[in-house]
Amino acid sequence: MDQSNILRAIWQSIWRYFGMKEANKIGLWISQLNLEKGYGIIRCSHQTKEIIISALTLIKEINGNNVIISPIKASGTIKTIKAKFENKLLNDMEN
Repeated sequence: MDQSNILRAIWQSIWRYFGMKEANKIGLWISQLNLEKGYGIIRCSHQTKEIIISALTLIKEINGNNVIISPIKASGTIKTIKAKFENKLLNDMEN
């Protein structure tokens, strides 16, 4: 499983559940992805945040592998979310 498979699964979920009209508004980017630690940061417009969150939770399989994607946090900026993730990762490593 790699970034392109994950991105393809996200787009398929958006198209299936929300249609092409909504998909055209998304502006989706995977900003950061760490498959070993099981997290990633996705960038989208603030107007389509709820669509992305819903589409992520509706993904059940990627490349023949069963998956559960659970959006944890939304933020107004990539900088803020990266800082929160770095703090969480540091705390997890200490414990």
